[in-house]
Amino acid sequence: METVPTTATNDATPTPANDSLKATNPWISVFGVYLIVLNVVLIYLIFRVWPGRVPLDEGPARVTIIPGYYELNLWPEPRYMCIVSLVGALGAYIHLATSFTEFLGNRNFYSSWKWWYGLRPFIGSALALLVYFAARGGLISGNAGAKDLSPYGIGALAGLAGMFSKQATDKLREVFENLFKTTNPPTRLDPQPHPQPKPLVPPASDDAG
Repeated sequence: METVPTTATNDATPTPANDSLKATNPWISVFGVYLIVLNVVLIYLIFRVWPGRVPLDEGPARVTIIPGYYELNLWPEPRYMCIVSLVGALGAYIHLATSFTEFLGNRNFYSSWKWWYGLRPFIGSALALLVYFAARGGLISGNAGAKDLSPYGIGALAGLAGMFSKQATDKLREVFENLFKTTNPPTRLDPQPHPQPKPLVPPASDDAG
């Protein structure tokens, strides 16, 4: 008699087939070290590029990344872009680390999500830059320079964009649709459908803290 595999119970107990896909202890240990190093590096870089005083000077400032080895001359505008990129990655890191610890604690952590976890800070960094560009282009007067901005407000915007990427993406889509809204969209003879495959359930929703 053929044995029918059992389904998951209400307490989210994985099936025996899913047990083989769970991350192994060496991989979990390596990723845990990656998270610790990533946190230290991001905070260190933010500390280095953060302005020593506000408002910023109009000219370039000497920024020491690695004392005695690597220094940069950054104008205010590129300096804010560096801050936005780093803080956006830090916001994504918060969501990433929270998701990792929650699913690891529930013994429901699968290795198939390794690329999602690895690339999440880079996605948050890029998304924070887009949100910053949208804010500078539409929410702030074009005559206002970087010296008139607050690094704390910019950092908060970038961090939240990286942490809540779904909401940030929805807002950017809303802005794009309002800017390029067509009254009478053309009818194409041979439309190319783009079906959206149903994605797997992510390891943690962006709505979570």
